[in-house]
Amino acid sequence: MDRRDSQCPYVAGNTIKLYLKIKGEELATDAEVIRLFEPFTLSSAMVVRIACSSLAREGDMVLKLFDRQFATQLQEDEKLRPWTSDIERGYHQFVLDGGASDFITELKNNGEIAHQGETWNTCQDEDYLHDHLSDLYETEAQIYDALRDLQGHDVPQPVPCVKMPGFSLTDPKPVSELIGVSGILLQYIDGFPLTDISHYTQREQWQSICEEAIQILHRIGDRGVLNEDVQTRSFIVQKDKACSEKGYKVFMIDFALCNFRKDYADDNNWSESKAIQDEEGAIGLIMQDRLEGGFVYSRSNRYKKPAHYYE
Repeated sequence: MDRRDSQCPYVAGNTIKLYLKIKGEELATDAEVIRLFEPFTLSSAMVVRIACSSLAREGDMVLKLFDRQFATQLQEDEKLRPWTSDIERGYHQFVLDGGASDFITELKNNGEIAHQGETWNTCQDEDYLHDHLSDLYETEAQIYDALRDLQGHDVPQPVPCVKMPGFSLTDPKPVSELIGVSGILLQYIDGFPLTDISHYTQREQWQSICEEAIQILHRIGDRGVLNEDVQTRSFIVQKDKACSEKGYKVFMIDFALCNFRKDYADDNNWSESKAIQDEEGAIGLIMQDRLEGGFVYSRSNRYKKPAHYYE
């Protein structure tokens, strides 16, 4: 049985219960699912409509939930057993008995156990998924905080602390944090992926749009962020009459797989890591090839690979 065959709450027209943390206060609200961004990868992303005056925002928003049941990419990468309702019941009991908390503690304190995934039982698999996705959520929330001055201009404005409570399968009451789901609410950018600009824009606009995407990458990097998962679909292009020069504005999304400058030993280590990752090449080279002459990529050489990289 595929995980998506379970009673998935993420269906257009459904309403899901959320808790938002705004200015230190936790507020309960309902979110109506308007449409999904599929396929789900590391998170479940969807457009939602929320009636919550404390948000001080109007219109639809994007909800990203780091839900282990529907993290399709991570499940496939880790070659996990197919999900079943029996596995879910077993995991809930594992949480309630304290085994899940003990396993996470061991996982964080014992590096060896992280390499023993093939020997884990299904409850430990689910526990690992939950913990790993919690880490991805924390990273994305921290990145948005670090990019505070770019919010609403280069990246969407976020509400980075959202919880969907977990419930017991036998008693409809909230249970442990190890079953609840963390998420982020984002300003909804009504546009299209950078990948598809040839379908939505004129050829003469491709150069400036792609260059803007690369400049956004540079501005984010200047704030001490290295992105290990730069994709052309990580950029949303929105028609914007205020941009008289090209008529379009670019935003970057998806920051769960990022590192911070503070995690690197020194400037050389940071610069080399940025060069090897080649974030701008992941956009420039791909779009140059895709647009077949409609965009010419000029490498900035902001970061240079170490000499030994070519040996």
